[in-house]
Amino acid sequence: MNSCSSKSSGKPEASCPSTTDPPASDSTEFWTSAPVWRRAAANTTRCLIGCSIGDLGTLWLIQTHAPALPVAATVAAACTAGIGTSLALETVVLRATEGFEWRLAARTAWNMSLTSMVAMELAENAVELSISGGAGCFSLAAMPPALVAGFLAPLPYNYYMIRKHGRSCH
Repeated sequence: MNSCSSKSSGKPEASCPSTTDPPASDSTEFWTSAPVWRRAAANTTRCLIGCSIGDLGTLWLIQTHAPALPVAATVAAACTAGIGTSLALETVVLRATEGFEWRLAARTAWNMSLTSMVAMELAENAVELSISGGAGCFSLAAMPPALVAGFLAPLPYNYYMIRKHGRSCH
């Protein structure tokens, strides 16, 4: 059974690409598939959870235990941790939901999610930095807008990958 098959019926799910080619990506029809938008939103949310755990946790830890660390190092550490926790979460999800072997799950998470995670991390940290005035610190005021930016930045890319290529690691 492929990853687009329903676990119970073996039939393709509505959010998975059909066996026919999708419409051209520059057409309105390409961008108006509600099932694909739902799937992309679910995938992006899962990635956001993984990225945010590492990113926000690292910002808090650095702010608490190493506040003198330069902002660039703080942001780099937060981005790295966010990508790492997201890759770990995606790997576990693929193992649990798709039955992938660990190595295949990790490779798939890396290959399919990295662009999305980098866009998410850049958007989250840009918002956090702009709200904190460039301080690069954990801020409850910055968290909601940063999470919204982190969700919206990779969403069209995730939709495109599912719709055009039938690829998704989630």
